[in-house]
Order: sequence, then C-alpha cells, then structure tokens
Amino acid sequence: MLNARKPARRISVVASMSAGLLLSSAVGATADEPPSGGAEQCYPNVICVDVNSGGTTTTPGGSKPGGGGGSGTGPQLCSYHDVPWACHDPQLGWFSSDKGCYFRPLDNPPAAGDPAWGGHDPKDGSLYTKVCPQTDGGLGGAEVVFEPTSPDGQNVNAEATAIQTAYDRVRFRPPVGRAAPQKTAVVNAPVWLWADDAALPAPGNASVAGISVTVTPRLVKADWSFGDHLQTSCTTPGTPYVPAYGDAKSPDCGYEFRTSSAREKNGVFSATVTMHWEAAVVVTGGPNPRKFTIPGINQSSKPFELKVAEMQVLN
Repeated sequence: MLNARKPARRISVVASMSAGLLLSSAVGATADEPPSGGAEQCYPNVICVDVNSGGTTTTPGGSKPGGGGGSGTGPQLCSYHDVPWACHDPQLGWFSSDKGCYFRPLDNPPAAGDPAWGGHDPKDGSLYTKVCPQTDGGLGGAEVVFEPTSPDGQNVNAEATAIQTAYDRVRFRPPVGRAAPQKTAVVNAPVWLWADDAALPAPGNASVAGISVTVTPRLVKADWSFGDHLQTSCTTPGTPYVPAYGDAKSPDCGYEFRTSSAREKNGVFSATVTMHWEAAVVVTGGPNPRKFTIPGINQSSKPFELKVAEMQVLN
C-alpha cells in the first residue's frame, strides 16, 4: 500500500566538473513528517510502503522490486542505521547500505586525466554522482566521486545488487480466480473459491562480492471481492473443487452469498482475488548482516464473472 506523500519543495542538484562538464538534475522533493517512533522515512523519488520490520515493496522504482510486485510498489530493501530505504531510485541511483547514500554512475564520464578523476585511472573504478538523504527529510548536495572497483568486479552497490537479484528470482505470478459452481451458484449454498498460479514461489538466492542473500516468500492472505460490501479473506490459495466433493463446503476458502446477483450489471458479480505476499530476507557476509521483511507484495487477478441465483422452490 502506498503511503501518501506531502509536496515539499523542489531541489536542483548541480555538480560542476573542471573539464566544462555540467551535471544538472532537477529532483522533485517530497517528505513525510516522521511517524511516531521514526521507523519509516521517505525522501525524494524514493518509493515507500508500510514497513513491518525494516522491509517492497517493488520494487524500488516499480511494482515489485524488479518486475513482479503486482499492484504494490517498491518494497524497501536496504537500510542505514536501522532506517529502511528503497534500494534503487530512478534518478538518484542505487543505495549503499554501508555509506547511507545513493550512487549513480555518470552517463558520460570525462576522459582519463580529467581533474574529475582525482588522479585515478578509469580502469580502477568509476565516477558517480553521490546524494545522501538527510534525517530532516531533505537531500544532501550532489557531488561527483570516484569509487574503486572491488577485486571481483563489483562496485559500491554490491549489497543492493545482491538483494535485488535474489528478489528478482522470486516469481510472483498473477493469480487466476476460480469458483465452483462454475455457471450458477445459489444463495445460502457453499461456493468454493481458489486461485490458480498462486503456489508458494521458490526462494531466491544471490551472492555478490562475498554478500549472500536469501529471499523466502510466504502468503499472508488472499482477499476475494465480489463488489461493494461482498468480500472474504482466506489464508491459503484455496482448494480446487472436484465433483467428488459433492455439496460439501470448502475446507479452507469458501463463501455463501446472502443475495443474488440479479441486480448487478449483466446479472453477475465481478469477482477478483488479490494475493498478499511478504518475503523474509536474510543477508549474510559483508558489513551489515541482518534479517528483515519485505511487506506489501500484492498480485491481483483479472475480474471473472460469477452468477448467483435465488433458490426456486416448486410446490
């Protein structure tokens, strides 16, 4: 679930380099007043979600971190001094958990020998714009810095890259909502509900520059909606119905309608199911081994039609 952001001010980030290279980037700034306890803070262009224990959402910069976060956006994957931050921002770059700043490689770095390199050889590292979030809700000034390449070829974003890579390897699929009876259900009679393509995804693993990350998903709940004020929740994807079950109730995910769909558009309920996932992240190695949870990973089905009729009693 996205948190609302209050508009604050606009900041121009400008760094000048002696070779006449001018880097100018207008950054839209928004900030929240810190909630009680100060557990969550969001800053310019950083997509935030409700935090359960330091964790999306989404992918920083998108729906799942990386591609599969459904309707949620940008779970926070990195932290600095126990404050969670989105690992990636489309304008600021990647967040470094050991430095507490965002780093973005220069798109057009100057030639070797330019004073911007500070005497370093380009083959030993790269030039980045560095921007550090401040605890008062603003941004520090942008500066161009040289960051060396580690022996295994990774840059300053090794931890963020490992977390992002492990998360991207978890395949959250959009569910497909199903119900039985398939054609017409009856008021006050059991309806079975289940979601295809909603099996528990396999964990994702990645290792970068001596930092290992495991991301293990779990289902929080499945929310079913049939229109205004007609909802139910289940803690499993539900059990597919087979004729051998007869008129029994679903063992884990069912519903009984108290009203027919006669007054709905086309005489049917428009049903959807939303799977709510979270993921446990374990980071080992590196300067900041820890565990945290990525909440708010949501995947919704396309609507499907469900007709519910009144029981007709014949004399």
